[in-house]
Amino acid sequence: MEFYDFPLREFEYADLTFAAEVSASCFAQLKRHRMATLTAQGYDPVLGVSVPPSFAEIGVAREFRDLIEKTNETHALLKRKAGEAADYVLTNAHRRRVLLKVNVRELYHISRLREDPTAQWEIRRLAGRMSALAKEVMPLSTLLLGGKSNYPALYKKLFGRPPKFAPPETLK
Repeated sequence: MEFYDFPLREFEYADLTFAAEVSASCFAQLKRHRMATLTAQGYDPVLGVSVPPSFAEIGVAREFRDLIEKTNETHALLKRKAGEAADYVLTNAHRRRVLLKVNVRELYHISRLREDPTAQWEIRRLAGRMSALAKEVMPLSTLLLGGKSNYPALYKKLFGRPPKFAPPETLK
Protein backbone atom coordinates (compact mmCIF):
# COMPACT_ATOMS: atom_id res chain seq x y z
CA MET A 1 0.00 0.00 0.00
CA GLU A 2 1.45 3.31 -1.06
CA PHE A 3 0.74 6.59 0.70
CA TYR A 4 -1.97 7.62 -1.76
CA ASP A 5 -3.81 4.27 -1.59
CA PHE A 6 -6.98 3.83 0.40
CA PRO A 7 -7.10 0.66 2.49
CA LEU A 8 -9.06 -2.13 0.84
CA ARG A 9 -12.85 -2.20 1.27
CA GLU A 10 -12.41 -5.56 3.00
CA PHE A 11 -10.98 -3.64 5.96
CA GLU A 12 -14.52 -2.36 6.56
CA TYR A 13 -15.54 -5.78 7.94
CA ALA A 14 -13.24 -5.60 10.97
CA ASP A 15 -14.57 -3.36 13.73
CA LEU A 16 -12.95 -1.92 16.83
CA THR A 17 -14.68 -0.16 19.71
CA PHE A 18 -12.92 2.34 21.95
CA ALA A 19 -14.05 4.02 25.16
CA ALA A 20 -12.41 7.34 26.01
CA GLU A 21 -12.73 10.51 28.02
CA VAL A 22 -12.13 13.51 25.77
CA SER A 23 -12.37 17.27 26.04
CA ALA A 24 -14.94 19.29 24.12
CA SER A 25 -12.12 20.38 21.81
CA CYS A 26 -11.07 16.80 21.06
CA PHE A 27 -14.71 15.71 20.67
CA ALA A 28 -15.28 18.43 18.07
CA GLN A 29 -12.52 16.92 15.94
CA LEU A 30 -13.49 13.32 16.59
CA LYS A 31 -17.09 13.78 15.48
CA ARG A 32 -15.90 14.92 12.05
CA HIS A 33 -15.14 11.26 11.25
CA ARG A 34 -18.62 10.48 10.03
CA MET A 35 -17.97 6.89 9.01
CA ALA A 36 -17.44 6.03 12.66
CA THR A 37 -20.20 5.41 15.17
CA LEU A 38 -19.81 7.85 18.04
CA THR A 39 -21.94 7.89 21.17
CA ALA A 40 -21.26 10.54 23.79
CA GLN A 41 -22.40 11.17 27.32
CA GLY A 42 -22.95 14.68 28.57
CA TYR A 43 -20.12 16.84 29.83
CA ASP A 44 -19.29 16.08 33.44
CA PRO A 45 -17.09 18.43 35.50
CA VAL A 46 -16.24 15.44 37.74
CA LEU A 47 -14.20 14.02 34.82
CA GLY A 48 -11.89 17.02 35.01
CA VAL A 49 -10.36 18.93 32.14
CA SER A 50 -7.66 18.44 29.53
CA VAL A 51 -4.91 20.96 30.18
CA PRO A 52 -2.77 21.73 27.13
CA PRO A 53 0.92 20.92 27.75
CA SER A 54 1.74 24.41 26.48
CA PHE A 55 0.00 25.87 29.57
CA ALA A 56 2.53 24.15 31.83
CA GLU A 57 5.37 25.25 29.55
CA ILE A 58 4.48 28.93 29.92
CA GLY A 59 3.54 28.63 33.59
CA VAL A 60 -0.21 29.28 33.48
CA ALA A 61 -1.54 25.80 34.36
CA ARG A 62 -2.34 26.80 37.95
CA GLU A 63 -4.21 29.92 36.83
CA PHE A 64 -6.14 27.82 34.33
CA ARG A 65 -7.14 25.30 36.99
CA ASP A 66 -8.30 28.16 39.25
CA LEU A 67 -10.50 29.43 36.41
CA ILE A 68 -11.86 25.91 35.88
CA GLU A 69 -12.74 25.70 39.57
CA LYS A 70 -14.77 28.92 39.31
CA THR A 71 -16.41 27.63 36.14
CA ASN A 72 -17.37 24.39 37.88
CA GLU A 73 -18.90 26.34 40.80
CA THR A 74 -20.92 28.45 38.37
CA HIS A 75 -21.99 25.31 36.51
CA ALA A 76 -23.23 23.71 39.76
CA LEU A 77 -25.28 26.82 40.58
CA LEU A 78 -26.77 27.01 37.10
CA LYS A 79 -27.48 23.29 36.96
CA ARG A 80 -30.07 23.66 39.74
CA LYS A 81 -31.95 26.38 37.87
CA ALA A 82 -31.21 25.75 34.20
CA GLY A 83 -30.65 21.99 34.05
CA GLU A 84 -28.76 20.83 30.96
CA ALA A 85 -28.38 24.42 29.71
CA ALA A 86 -25.78 24.91 32.45
CA ASP A 87 -23.32 22.98 30.27
CA TYR A 88 -22.96 26.07 28.07
CA VAL A 89 -20.69 27.67 30.70
CA LEU A 90 -18.22 24.78 30.54
CA THR A 91 -14.98 25.24 28.63
CA ASN A 92 -13.55 23.40 25.64
CA ALA A 93 -11.26 21.67 28.13
CA HIS A 94 -14.08 19.94 30.04
CA ARG A 95 -14.40 16.23 29.39
CA ARG A 96 -17.08 13.76 28.45
CA ARG A 97 -17.10 10.01 27.96
CA VAL A 98 -17.41 8.66 24.43
CA LEU A 99 -17.78 5.28 22.81
CA LEU A 100 -16.34 5.11 19.30
CA LYS A 101 -16.76 2.21 16.88
CA VAL A 102 -14.66 2.26 13.73
CA ASN A 103 -13.74 -0.25 11.11
CA VAL A 104 -10.06 -0.70 10.26
CA ARG A 105 -10.40 1.29 7.05
CA GLU A 106 -11.74 4.30 8.97
CA LEU A 107 -9.06 3.86 11.63
CA TYR A 108 -6.45 4.25 8.88
CA HIS A 109 -8.08 7.54 7.90
CA ILE A 110 -8.17 8.77 11.50
CA SER A 111 -4.60 7.66 12.08
CA ARG A 112 -3.23 9.39 8.95
CA LEU A 113 -4.87 12.70 9.84
CA ARG A 114 -4.82 12.73 13.61
CA GLU A 115 -1.43 11.17 14.40
CA ASP A 116 0.35 13.73 12.27
CA PRO A 117 2.37 16.42 14.14
CA THR A 118 0.09 19.10 12.67
CA ALA A 119 -2.92 17.67 14.55
CA GLN A 120 -4.08 19.11 17.88
CA TRP A 121 -2.21 17.53 20.80
CA GLU A 122 -5.12 15.73 22.48
CA ILE A 123 -6.58 14.06 19.40
CA ARG A 124 -3.04 13.14 18.31
CA ARG A 125 -2.58 11.36 21.67
CA LEU A 126 -6.00 9.66 21.39
CA ALA A 127 -5.40 8.48 17.80
CA GLY A 128 -1.97 7.16 18.79
CA ARG A 129 -3.47 5.20 21.67
CA MET A 130 -6.22 3.82 19.43
CA SER A 131 -3.63 2.72 16.86
CA ALA A 132 -1.49 1.08 19.55
CA LEU A 133 -4.47 -0.87 20.91
CA ALA A 134 -5.54 -1.90 17.40
CA LYS A 135 -2.03 -3.16 16.65
CA GLU A 136 -2.24 -5.42 19.72
CA VAL A 137 -5.36 -7.22 18.46
CA MET A 138 -4.93 -6.92 14.67
CA PRO A 139 -1.18 -6.68 14.04
CA LEU A 140 -1.21 -7.55 10.34
CA SER A 141 -4.20 -5.42 9.36
CA THR A 142 -2.76 -2.39 11.14
CA LEU A 143 0.88 -2.60 10.02
CA LEU A 144 0.80 0.78 8.28
CA LEU A 145 -1.17 2.80 10.84
CA GLY A 146 0.43 6.12 11.67
CA GLY A 147 0.45 9.80 10.86
CA LYS A 148 1.06 10.81 7.26
CA SER A 149 4.40 12.37 8.20
CA ASN A 150 5.64 9.01 9.57
CA TYR A 151 4.51 6.96 6.60
CA PRO A 152 7.79 6.89 4.61
CA ALA A 153 9.83 5.79 7.67
CA LEU A 154 7.24 3.17 8.64
CA TYR A 155 7.10 1.85 5.09
CA LYS A 156 10.90 1.65 4.84
CA LYS A 157 11.12 -0.13 8.19
CA LEU A 158 8.62 -2.76 7.04
CA PHE A 159 9.71 -3.25 3.43
CA GLY A 160 13.36 -2.21 3.43
CA ARG A 161 12.90 0.56 0.87
CA PRO A 162 11.16 3.93 0.77
CA PRO A 163 7.68 4.09 -0.77
CA LYS A 164 7.46 5.03 -4.44
CA PHE A 165 5.35 8.06 -3.65
CA ALA A 166 5.00 10.09 -0.49
CA PRO A 167 4.05 13.67 0.32
CA PRO A 168 7.10 15.88 -0.39
CA GLU A 169 7.15 17.29 3.16
CA THR A 170 7.69 13.76 4.54
CA LEU A 171 10.80 13.03 2.47
CA LYS A 172 13.11 15.43 4.34
